Amino acid sequence: MTELSPILMRAIATAVAISCAISMPSFAEWQNKNEKPKSPPAASLIQKLRSFLGLNPPVAVGGSRSDNEKMVCLVSPWPGTPIGVSTPVLMALGPLNEIRIEKGDQVLWQQRASSTKAIEGAILWPIKPLEPGEKITLRVRPRGASGGDFASFNFQAADAKVLEENQEQVQKMRDDPDNWIKFLSQLTPQQAPIALGLLSSPQAPTSLRQSLQCNVP
Repeated sequence: MTELSPILMRAIATAVAISCAISMPSFAEWQNKNEKPKSPPAASLIQKLRSFLGLNPPVAVGGSRSDNEKMVCLVSPWPGTPIGVSTPVLMALGPLNEIRIEKGDQVLWQQRASSTKAIEGAILWPIKPLEPGEKITLRVRPRGASGGDFASFNFQAADAKVLEENQEQVQKMRDDPDNWIKFLSQLTPQQAPIALGLLSSPQAPTSLRQSLQCNVP
């Protein structure tokens, strides 16, 4: 094999170096290009949601106004608004002794705590999906309240068009927190009912639902 001259070898090495510099990005450049977009800070989204969702005060049980009254903070479904999905998550902050779903004088479903373990956290919708416009009453008894002392919340499901649109949006976002944060972040105060309906969905990130909290009036 013919031996290459030192000058030719340097020329080939230079050409290879130039080619690599043009075609091969650095690791840092590749990482930046392929890195997933960062989600907006969750804290800023929660602050925005709270600012246009309005006041959600805790509700006293049993109609009592004494200093020792028990209070219930319900965050899903959101009190005072139509239910925006047909199978909303039930969630009150704090330990509960009992929770019921009623329709008129009929108890459709109830769950009681044991003597050693309270009911806490989110509860998936336990009965058949709500029909458009259907009315229900949610009764909640916090830990320590007597047997007949409930906080009552009256609800009505949204109309068929709203239920369908919200369900379609939930399916688009699936259970990806990034999708939820991006969609909710672009809503306006006038679209608060959309946010509330979506946040009561089982697919909504639990951290968002929990962060709404209740406010003291």
